[in-house]
Amino acid sequence: MATTRLSDVQFDPDVYASYVQEDHPDLNAYVKSGVAVTNALLQSRAAGEGDITSIPYWKDLDYSSENISSDDPGASATPDKIGTGKMVARNAHINNAWQTANLVSETLGSEDPMRQIQSRTSMYWENRFEARIQACTLGIFLENAAGTGDMIYDIASENGDTATAANKFSFEAFTLARSTMGESAAKLALLAVHPVVMTQMILNQDIEYIQDSDTGVQIPTYNGFRVVEDKKMPAIAGTTSGFKYLSVLYSTGMFGYGDAPAVRPVATEYDELAGNGAGIETLVERKQWLIHPEGYKWTEASVAGGSPTTTECALAANWERQFERENISIAFLLSN
Repeated sequence: MATTRLSDVQFDPDVYASYVQEDHPDLNAYVKSGVAVTNALLQSRAAGEGDITSIPYWKDLDYSSENISSDDPGASATPDKIGTGKMVARNAHINNAWQTANLVSETLGSEDPMRQIQSRTSMYWENRFEARIQACTLGIFLENAAGTGDMIYDIASENGDTATAANKFSFEAFTLARSTMGESAAKLALLAVHPVVMTQMILNQDIEYIQDSDTGVQIPTYNGFRVVEDKKMPAIAGTTSGFKYLSVLYSTGMFGYGDAPAVRPVATEYDELAGNGAGIETLVERKQWLIHPEGYKWTEASVAGGSPTTTECALAANWERQFERENISIAFLLSN
């Protein structure tokens, strides 16, 4: 258990200057870009009973043939049918707690560590939400890589240190990754990349910026795609040297999610005797999330505890594709 103590803060008793927050550098663009959207069904299921929820769906019609009309009264057409399937999603019950010693607040005067913690928890949970989205993305990438690989365009060299231009992000590679969706590729609208790949794109003068009309923020774009740069995008070590970087093309709303309140979403606990009577304050926050990629079934093949960890969300064994390739609105590009 970690408690904020006097040794954890830089304090000069002779200088009563305001503390400057060291805010987390994550800008949360991944969450705010629309990759994940609130889904009314998942919202209701997140608040419901049980950890596993089934999401039924109608399968598509068979477009491969038609009947040839005839004047033969003995020839009878065989009607086609429509079928159903089901996706399976998983609830996650998660929490975190932060603790600070009262003596720290008393010593710092107006600078209250717990107030600083409270001002950052929203950013913390946005970051953890992003991490789960990315873990699920990696899981379905690995599931596809172990199978048909029909969602992946791979130009990466296992010897990343000697990679050439042919192994790095390019318009050709982007287009061929996009084309894995076939005629449904027009649904794709967002490109998530590692900072190394983003640097390559900027050096190639591939990035254009548009200004958000509401916030004034400059949004990077690439060939009509909004670009999200995130250092948490997978960097996979090459077999020989260097890294292979996973870039992901998404449609908006590829992930649906529900965010239901826990029984006690926020709790504060005081231990007046801790610290030899000085007292310890603990803040606990709890979340109940249901995050699910469209077209997939959660298999529960490898979950050690009561809820899947972020690491377990990234395991191929926990995912099984249900939709046809062209109906999965995601594509992967692996490059150096």
